[in-house]
Amino acid sequence: MSRIDSLNQRYAASAAVARAGVQITAVGDPSGARFNAAVRRLVVALRDDGPGLWDDLIGASKALRWRLITQPQPIEFNPGLVQLAGEVGRQARRLRGAVADQPLLDELAASALAVAETDPLVGAVLLRDCLEAGICECVVIAASKPAQASLELWLKDHGILVLTAGELERDQPERDQAYVVGPPRFYRSSLVTAPVTSGISFLLPAWFGDRSVPRSAIAAYAEGAIRVEAKLFAEGDTSEPVLDIPEEAEDEDVYLPQPLWGTRSSDDREPSSEEVEARKVLLSGNLAMWLDDGERIRSLDPEQPVGERVTYTEVAAVRAGTYLLLRQGATERGALYHAALAKLGQRGGTVDAAQLSWKRGLSDRLELLGYRRVVKELRAAGVKTADRARAWTNPSLIRPNSDHDFEALLQWLDIPIQPTFGYATLLRKMLYQVSAEIGKQLEAAVSAADLTELETTGHLSLDVKTAGFRGILATRVLGIAPYSEIVSRHDARVPFEDRSGQWLE
Repeated sequence: MSRIDSLNQRYAASAAVARAGVQITAVGDPSGARFNAAVRRLVVALRDDGPGLWDDLIGASKALRWRLITQPQPIEFNPGLVQLAGEVGRQARRLRGAVADQPLLDELAASALAVAETDPLVGAVLLRDCLEAGICECVVIAASKPAQASLELWLKDHGILVLTAGELERDQPERDQAYVVGPPRFYRSSLVTAPVTSGISFLLPAWFGDRSVPRSAIAAYAEGAIRVEAKLFAEGDTSEPVLDIPEEAEDEDVYLPQPLWGTRSSDDREPSSEEVEARKVLLSGNLAMWLDDGERIRSLDPEQPVGERVTYTEVAAVRAGTYLLLRQGATERGALYHAALAKLGQRGGTVDAAQLSWKRGLSDRLELLGYRRVVKELRAAGVKTADRARAWTNPSLIRPNSDHDFEALLQWLDIPIQPTFGYATLLRKMLYQVSAEIGKQLEAAVSAADLTELETTGHLSLDVKTAGFRGILATRVLGIAPYSEIVSRHDARVPFEDRSGQWLE
């Protein structure tokens, strides 16, 4: 399909959806409704007792509820649902005798067992609708890559195409009807405001209450903006258990899987020269790391063409869903630095000494004057990126990007511009060469790897031959802490075991 044909298809689809609206089918699901009611009671209990004791039970329960909404395939194709249901029962039994509300624990375990023994009814409706529409005329949209992989195992035997919303927008298959698994709020507004298909139907269990259709971010301000309306249809037994819970507990976000970050534990102080401020990042595979304020980090984009998948992502742009490439047990930056020095041969020691000298001078000024005053004075000296002063003390960060800023920094430190400027620039050039060489090896390793495993499990080990760079792991970001902590500089960007994100997989 040419770009013009693709654009014409989008315009025609947008006009059709604007005219007809989208369909939301709420499917009765008695066993799911029973479990949902138990989870809602559990969230209220958590609010009363506080986190800690309930953490694993609430995590497993929310994960099971999420799976009921986003992966409604039959039980035989849904081993993850059965596993989560068993985990809910195990965690409920673990708390027996530790909490007062024993009936709630019993109901959670019993209702979880019930959903593990019953094929989700949303799945039956989804398959029926696809077959009625024609498998060549429809596409199923999954809420995530793991959900897509699970749904494909079931629907591939029927010849039904399953994509994520992002793949739908990128590939633009010639399909008239999209069946979207889950409520509209789980998807970007562009799915309905800039549709690829002329028909869009959302399928969700009737016990999920929020059925609002996402709007474009500018719709509220645009004159004559198109507002897509929703037509609601109900199927089956949509009755639900009567619950007596506080009104504020109706916020749907409370019931979605999410990490429990707790509160900030670091003192309200500036980091020392051996410390950095970093945010905790939860990673697939029961891992985490501390992400500092460096400029960029190596990443992987499985959706890019072969040879263009390994790249760098700005630290500020790292989000849940980003795939990072990390060196297990140590940072890649440290290994790159030493490899760059090695390429300089006999000059490596002189260059390293010059680097240590100006960085030590900057560290001393930070220690003496404090970060805020250093930034103020650097700005007065003409350093535009003065807020990066603390980051520049990191041995692995070669020099400021701007030549002007680096020269002004050296002058402020009372260090002659040459030869320090030349040494740092040469070292940076060597580091770029080493980084490019490692990037090529990573591209080769990625090309040889099964990326289906990466997108399904969220993590994958890559085989890189170069000494110092072995043990590279590709892993998906699951969540980023809303606040920073002060940690040792040596701990930043080094993955470590952490099960805080186990229910977000």
